[in-house]
Amino acid sequence: MRHDDAANAAYSQDGFLGEKLRLRQPTDGFRSGHDAVLLAAAADPPQDSHVAELGSGAGVAALCFLARRSDAHITGIEFDGEMVALAQANAAANNLGARAQFRQGDVAGAFGDLHMVANSFDEVIANPPFHEAGTVSEMAHDGKARAHIGTEGTLDNWVKCACALTRAGGHISFIHRADALDRLLTVMHKRLGDLHVLPIMPKPESAATRVLVRGKRDARAPVTLLPPLILQDENGQPSAAAEAVLRHGAALAFDRNGG
Repeated sequence: MRHDDAANAAYSQDGFLGEKLRLRQPTDGFRSGHDAVLLAAAADPPQDSHVAELGSGAGVAALCFLARRSDAHITGIEFDGEMVALAQANAAANNLGARAQFRQGDVAGAFGDLHMVANSFDEVIANPPFHEAGTVSEMAHDGKARAHIGTEGTLDNWVKCACALTRAGGHISFIHRADALDRLLTVMHKRLGDLHVLPIMPKPESAATRVLVRGKRDARAPVTLLPPLILQDENGQPSAAAEAVLRHGAALAFDRNGG
């Protein structure tokens, strides 16, 4: 196999938002899907805002957000330098490079090491590692393992970093496993209020598999449980609500209940 053929085989070209975006992702490593698009749909900052994404990977969530919000800018923070370069290339290939910046940094490390201005973003979004070490099988690919597996303190560190980046009164949104909701709420409630929980259900009669939790800095309002987003109907066909978000880039309606 020629060198350029091998390089091309290392990446896939994937469509998002009904093929509005065409993004390259590694074929062997961490790959974004519905979770990233749903996370992007949770962000709804004021006009002309600056948003940050923690763990931005190949830039899927960040660029899905920019495709919906032509007024906004986003900065992605990612540990893997190769993924940082890939995300920036994806932004340029989709004519979004002027409003997207991706930089290398360890979200779980010391905040000062990120060399970011504290409290400078209107909103922060994140898709943190879903599992703790020892609870799932080991993964051969280092990048994939880093994206999926954290430590006992990982979630707390990510929420702490998000709060350090967000301005007073700004919002923070995390997507996580539904069975980890209690832990996520415990960690977020230390620093955020007015938490809105949106369950994501595969079908009407199934249990939720994901949750989106959106909170507000310097707020004291109680937790609000929103009606679920159901991805498919009883026949396995995409629901109208899911199509609006996943294919047409609609925002999730957190604000209808005051969030």
